[in-house]
Amino acid sequence: MRDIVKTVIVVIVLGAFMATWPVFAFMPTDRGVSIPHTVWSDMGVKGTVSGRVVTSLDQTKGVDGAYVALVNANNLGQEYYNTTTDASGNYRFTGVNSTYSTALQKGPDGTGGSYPRGTGAYMIYANISTGEGYSGVFGVDTNHTNSIVDTIVIYAGLPNPEDFATPEPTATAQPTAAVTPAPATATPTAAPAGPLSIGLLLVAAVLAILVIAPIAAYFLFLKKKK
Repeated sequence: MRDIVKTVIVVIVLGAFMATWPVFAFMPTDRGVSIPHTVWSDMGVKGTVSGRVVTSLDQTKGVDGAYVALVNANNLGQEYYNTTTDASGNYRFTGVNSTYSTALQKGPDGTGGSYPRGTGAYMIYANISTGEGYSGVFGVDTNHTNSIVDTIVIYAGLPNPEDFATPEPTATAQPTAAVTPAPATATPTAAPAGPLSIGLLLVAAVLAILVIAPIAAYFLFLKKKK
């Protein structure tokens, strides 16, 4: 009987995990990591990183209270700093170690060989309850220490921006005066599954698992009891 109960619990936990995994798939797990020192930060050269967070449903309006983290672009699980966006969706990190110099073409260790690594040292991660998003990679230039990151768009769990694309309107055919075509019986076609349909299917699948698992466990118990 204990084995049956354990099986039911595992199925329920897995179902809940499957339902929430797309939302928090990339959230950094190693927080409070010390930001690496560079030859430039040791000289006291640091910068400011700022940007804005919006959602794909309304990219003209910033997201208030989104979780924002400065992370290691080479290991996205490592978070250096975090903050939340203001009412306009803006965020700001100060005292970020500089990672390269455009004037000298040198990277974090002060050599030309590390220059590419310095220009792509950081990323910004943003999260709200319905989705998440990343910025492109960037670094902090010793010659331009105010780094403005491109706007981060959160796609509410759907990673492809094309899912929200508005189709181009089709031209309306002009009526013809001469020939009237004979009526034809239209063949119904299935509507394509959009983001909402996919979400409903996922919820239905999880609910089905939660319903079927206890029933199967019960019948298994009856079989063992015989």
